Amino acid sequence: MKTRILKKVNQRIRIIEKNDMFVVQNRHQFKTKGLNVDEWNDLNSFSTIERAVMKKNSYIVMILMRDLGFRGEMIRRRTKRKRRK
Repeated sequence: MKTRILKKVNQRIRIIEKNDMFVVQNRHQFKTKGLNVDEWNDLNSFSTIERAVMKKNSYIVMILMRDLGFRGEMIRRRTKRKRRK
């Protein structure tokens, strides 16, 4: 199951290097008017790979919660972490 989720997420977001900057790009899940499925859109540009990976990770969490339906699982994990403290 983990591989299927990662495959879906990796089809939606990526990091590329342009002109010594790391660019986080995404593409829309569905073909809509004016936006193509194969078209990548720039989210942010960063000078370091660490910052780009942090942005990518936060976007992955958003995809998991909103689009793939793992909101309940993420909330349970967060509650469990907070109770352990």
